[in-house]
Amino acid sequence: MRVQRSFLVYFLFSYCFFALPTQAQQRVGFDIDFFGYADNREYKSIYTEDKTIFGTIISPKLSFALDSNNRIVGGMHYNQNFGRHAENGDRLFPIAYYNYKSKNFDFALGHMPRYERLKDVPRIALADTFMYDRPNIEGMYLAFQKNAWKQALYIDWLSKQSPNQRERFLVGLTGKYTLGRFYVKDDALLYHNALSSNDTIDQHIQDNGMAMLRVGVDLSHKTFLDSLSIEAGGVIGFDRVRTEYDLRVARGFISSIFLGYRKFFIENTLYLGDPQNLPNGDSFYHRDSYNRLDLGWVPFRKGNLEGKFTASFHFAPDQTSNQQAFTLRYRFGSNIWKKGK
Repeated sequence: MRVQRSFLVYFLFSYCFFALPTQAQQRVGFDIDFFGYADNREYKSIYTEDKTIFGTIISPKLSFALDSNNRIVGGMHYNQNFGRHAENGDRLFPIAYYNYKSKNFDFALGHMPRYERLKDVPRIALADTFMYDRPNIEGMYLAFQKNAWKQALYIDWLSKQSPNQRERFLVGLTGKYTLGRFYVKDDALLYHNALSSNDTIDQHIQDNGMAMLRVGVDLSHKTFLDSLSIEAGGVIGFDRVRTEYDLRVARGFISSIFLGYRKFFIENTLYLGDPQNLPNGDSFYHRDSYNRLDLGWVPFRKGNLEGKFTASFHFAPDQTSNQQAFTLRYRFGSNIWKKGK
């Protein structure tokens, strides 16, 4: 029934916009995104889950450009993990959002693909499993870009309040300012876990958040390497459960280095400081020291097609874990109707 309802909503959505008066239609486009993933996680540390994530997401979309700045997008994500059975069925996520885009602004409201807008948010803020399990941002997104500065604000509504479900949402900020070879990155996140509408359940409002500022230098093409960047900065996290305990603050240092040469890359991320209690971040940061080493190979990259293999090693005080992931992304798009002027 869920699949039938989702298809019905999608086709009604599409019909309504195709039926708009022709003077309001400027262009109709079609896009299809394919994402295949094989992510084997041999995790041994506490707080982490040892598992294999293996499947595909295909995302067809229709876009209706009303003019050069305004458009409506409708479609769906079809997500299927391999090894389908009653407890691992297919999942449909509707794509339906309004988008205003100009030289400086990008505003979207609705169910919008996450990867397009939040792929650069660091794992300490949002774990990479969001790309598998929640391919959409459900809420609003606003970005401003001018010259070397870009700043984005987003709201992701995770759960609507009901008798059995708590109201939960994320508010995030991510940005970058570039000055020559140097740059500054900022990220902030607030997670609010409110109450359900059932007063008989003993619940407490939970607030978690973080703010991170990093300074870096991009030395790409200044050496024999194709890419070389180094950055470091500080992280401040906070955690509170109202009526249970007051605000707790966690401070830490984070740094990373990225090297790329032809089809190969190495990336190392180091964290030192207080354990971070961030429910939506990578669970490896729930400790006072953590180092992640990624060894990568991009066997093919052409146009909008990219296949990437990454071997990751997670060094934590209690255990050393490893991970092997292969991802493939392909995007195809074209105009299928355009109004002449």
